[in-house]
Amino acid sequence: MTLFNITRDGGAEITAALGLISNRVDFELWKPILPLGMRDVAAITGTETLEELARFYAGDAAPETAENPLAPEALRYLQQAVALFSWLKIIPTLDAHHDENGRRALRGENEAALTALEQYKDEANIRHLAFEAVDALIETLDRAQFPFWTQSRKYRLRRGLLIRDKETFDEYYTTGSHRLFLTLLPMIREVQQATVAPLMGRDLLARLLDGDAEIEDRTGDTARRAIALLTMKKAVERLPVEVLPDGVVQVNQSSPVNQKLRAEKEARAAVAAALDEDAARYLRQLSDAVAEIRAEGAVVDFFVPGPIVHSKGISF
Repeated sequence: MTLFNITRDGGAEITAALGLISNRVDFELWKPILPLGMRDVAAITGTETLEELARFYAGDAAPETAENPLAPEALRYLQQAVALFSWLKIIPTLDAHHDENGRRALRGENEAALTALEQYKDEANIRHLAFEAVDALIETLDRAQFPFWTQSRKYRLRRGLLIRDKETFDEYYTTGSHRLFLTLLPMIREVQQATVAPLMGRDLLARLLDGDAEIEDRTGDTARRAIALLTMKKAVERLPVEVLPDGVVQVNQSSPVNQKLRAEKEARAAVAAALDEDAARYLRQLSDAVAEIRAEGAVVDFFVPGPIVHSKGISF
């Protein structure tokens, strides 16, 4: 499986995909690293996307892929994402010379090395661009509705969920990211099954999933809002800060490492607690709505029992 160098001009293809390098790169230097960049993308989108778009690049794709006008756009974003993730793995070593004697700095006599903060900002920006490329790729896949995408394991995770796309999730908590929504799908399912399903009951949840207008009107918005908030709570607790939307967990990156780690832990806890508190309020509203629906169908028993006589007295 290859995404570059099919015409023996891989260095120029990578340079064009990156858009950050003024000179043509040496493809032989990149060749061993590119599969690792592919693994980074496959971890988000699944392997089906890489395999089919690699076949499209080689001119051997299925007709429904080859004839789709969005296939070249999807391939371009995939190549860009793979190149950027690979660049992240290569760039830290380019300032050093490695040989049998170890490693030493590789720079001109009058050249100054970047500070640690400058290096961090540069690599953070490249990582951000890589995530943006994956986000654009997933958006293109959703618009094109390629069969290899809609039948993939990653896409099928949406089935049976109350929140099935990024646009719906953004109505309750704005992430602006197709990539993050795909990452959140297992947590959305976890929250729905562990929290909302027991509260609503299987019957009402099934009616809501089937599009019952009455149940949708009375519980749909509240249930989805609770799911979105609890999903973000779990994301803040579990995911690296780098993959979360900007500003969700705010930490001063110029602080020393030990201070930054402590501040990140405290910031995560504060954000998670706020999300949990908001979600609890909507879960109470959902519980009240479910109770009202159940009460409407309940049979009223007007029988008033008489006193129960015990040996030591009478109880009512």
